[in-house]
Amino acid sequence: MTMELLTMRAPDGATSEARLFETKRPGPGLLVLPAMGVNARAYDRLAERLLEAGVTTMVVELRGGDTSSIRARKGVDYGYAELLEDMTQHLELLRTHVTGPVSLLGHSLGGQLATVGLARWFVPGAKLIVIASGTVHHRAWSGLRQLGVFAGTQLAQVVARGLGFYPGHRLGFGGLQGKSLIIDWSNASRTGAFTSQRDGVLEHRLHELAPEVLAIHVQGDTMAPRATTEALLRKVKHARVQWLNVMPPAQPKKMNPHFRWLKDPAPAAIAIAHFLLAPPLSPRGGEG
Repeated sequence: MTMELLTMRAPDGATSEARLFETKRPGPGLLVLPAMGVNARAYDRLAERLLEAGVTTMVVELRGGDTSSIRARKGVDYGYAELLEDMTQHLELLRTHVTGPVSLLGHSLGGQLATVGLARWFVPGAKLIVIASGTVHHRAWSGLRQLGVFAGTQLAQVVARGLGFYPGHRLGFGGLQGKSLIIDWSNASRTGAFTSQRDGVLEHRLHELAPEVLAIHVQGDTMAPRATTEALLRKVKHARVQWLNVMPPAQPKKMNPHFRWLKDPAPAAIAIAHFLLAPPLSPRGGEG
């Protein structure tokens, strides 16, 4: 398989590498947004399977990740607003390599960004795929898990505010992240609304859109139960949603299915390729 590294440069000068798997044939493109703290190269197997099926795929590096020129520390910050701006630049880069519409796939945090970003990115023919992703709003969970999600996200905000960044690489969750990202994320857990420290409310126009959506739930995923995915997609009021349940590979057992599906993404890739290459559904009212 041929993979090309492309450099994305954001308006503020930050750079990162995008991993392009290009078919060289006319057709759609797919932008893949990783989970928090997961490097772009972790999605190579998924991108290779999609390439085999005829889908040009670009996997981005989230700001602060492996190939990003940004490293979160006190005085070096970023949040939802900067990540969404980066994704806009990645989309424009991918559009120069495909003839068809560009769709979005997001895993975990990437799914939240892709969903919220529809309001600024949506064009006719674009589709949305969320896999192992859902709202972080604590009320989407039940029982003791609801309390745990609330407490954990709010504690993360306290740590980020106190240090000026979030040392998730030392705490075992989320990787090294900007203070504002953790504040934005924990506020979404508290209120259920996606807002930014810099730009305020990020959900404008979502209720007007009617994209085709493929929602993939990974069996046994305790970090994105199906109820959280349903709650996330309710923000896109007129979305036409198809559901798919996939079984993660048996190994490594100690890895949560939330990430383990990446070890064998073939079942998800087959469904994603079929969804992207299928003729569009008949449009209905509600699109902006």
